[in-house]
Amino acid sequence: MEKRYTIGLDYGSLSCRGVLACTTDGKIAAEEEFPYPHGIFYNALPDGTPLPTLWALQHPQDYVDAFRHIIPALTRKSGLHPEAIIGLCIDTTASTVVAVDKNLVPLCMQERFAGRPHAWVKMWKHHAARREAEEITREARKKDLFPLERYGGTAGAEFLLPKLLQTLREDPEIFAAAESFFEYGDWMTSLLTGHEVRSGAYLTCKAMWDPQAGYPQNSLFDPLTEKLAFHSGAQPAIVWPGQSAGTLDPEMAKVLKLSPNTVVSGPQMDGYAGLPGSGVAGEGTLVMMLGTSNSYMLLGREARCVPGICAAVRDSILSGFTGYAAGQASAGDIFKWFTENCVPAAYERAASDQKMGLHGYLTHLAEKKHPGESGLIALDWWNGNKSVLNDSGLSGMLLGMTLATRPEDIYRALIEASAFGARRIMEAFHQAGIVIDHAIASGGMAMKNPLLMQTYADVLGMSIAISPCSQTAALGSAMYAAAAAGKAAGGYDSVADAVRGMRQQSVLYYRPDEKARRAYDRLYGEYITLHNYFGQGENRVMERLKAAGGPRNDPTN
Repeated sequence: MEKRYTIGLDYGSLSCRGVLACTTDGKIAAEEEFPYPHGIFYNALPDGTPLPTLWALQHPQDYVDAFRHIIPALTRKSGLHPEAIIGLCIDTTASTVVAVDKNLVPLCMQERFAGRPHAWVKMWKHHAARREAEEITREARKKDLFPLERYGGTAGAEFLLPKLLQTLREDPEIFAAAESFFEYGDWMTSLLTGHEVRSGAYLTCKAMWDPQAGYPQNSLFDPLTEKLAFHSGAQPAIVWPGQSAGTLDPEMAKVLKLSPNTVVSGPQMDGYAGLPGSGVAGEGTLVMMLGTSNSYMLLGREARCVPGICAAVRDSILSGFTGYAAGQASAGDIFKWFTENCVPAAYERAASDQKMGLHGYLTHLAEKKHPGESGLIALDWWNGNKSVLNDSGLSGMLLGMTLATRPEDIYRALIEASAFGARRIMEAFHQAGIVIDHAIASGGMAMKNPLLMQTYADVLGMSIAISPCSQTAALGSAMYAAAAAGKAAGGYDSVADAVRGMRQQSVLYYRPDEKARRAYDRLYGEYITLHNYFGQGENRVMERLKAAGGPRNDPTN
């Protein structure tokens, strides 16, 4: 049989990346990126309607335009015949929610709703439903409606149901007008196949759905979960990543210049797709997806309660395993915020004179410092804390500044804070009895910033392999697509088989420096003191500051 290929599309916060991968060996035949033209709406809708603090919305047309651009570009670049492409899969941020009418048209794309914030896509980082998340958590605990230990003990603001409850409370007309609410990965997969699809991974990890028991049931939950039912009249298609959701709708196949026989996999979450994309098909390896935000993934045969993590759900990443997920709500976007708002013009001129980007220049200066030399320490909560405190009301902090503090000192302290947050997450897994033998990092920051990765290795006290693929989530989605297409078509019988057949071997490792590790052990003790003091209720000053007017939405939008 001639070589066969699959497409993986990785939908991130600011852009979509796509790869065309060979099912024989995982080699990338072509890749393409599509930045979202509308970006993120933090402060106002396109018509100028203002948004309150903690909102984060997007335009659904960007998602559709992304796959309409990327897929034909991949086939054009590779020169492959459409029949050689046997499957595709998308992964997305979650919970990122789109409200649709009976024809699956997003409400925000209808003129009468264009100025209504709740009609637009609520991103994963939309944290304005924090109070609703707290109410759902209290209700679930009080009535024993659902095993919250699957989610580290708390339903977070990034979940699906809090976003729906916020819509119901603040704009009941929009809630009533919505025929249904979809994770946008499910919505796009439905558009691709021509029938409604729901991913088991989204449902179990973000919507509090159980394969046996269904959704939690009582007066609070029922109006919300009714909006997640199928309305097409067809048999509900709940599929898992790596299972076939059907083939391409014939009209969509024409638009994308693919065969209508192309199999579409059930969609996956972006961080979760990074685990198979990093070549992992078993226990003991921590996969670190480092980007705008950070995701941490593990597989385990046994289901264990890990307080404060995002999810511990069976089959969510790989069949037969509990998929453990944790994360940091902000990472690369903290460094971006700092370079855009806190660096003097003299540094920009110096970077330009040395033909370096500002990040590269700051890294060049910061790597000359020793751990602890600047006397600074930070808390990495610029967008709240996802794990292990699961509190979107928290905010960032920088301690120890003097008149001698320089931008590179702060830049390094922010890098160290990100690594300390990662260590706190890893310790939560260890405390739950989950063994971590290896670590693999992927994402743009992992490949581009040696200081960052060396700091992570020193702080964690373990070697970190760097994934050789620059688009591990997209490659992971291509692996799911290969499993969905099946062995007979040139794919695989399972996702695990696809991982073993398509994974790429790491060739770059960062190993901890013993002297730096000891210094960071001391600094980490200070980080934990601050982490517990501000994050576990002893001092709620961050929430009080926000209530008093505190941080605005992202001023760069």
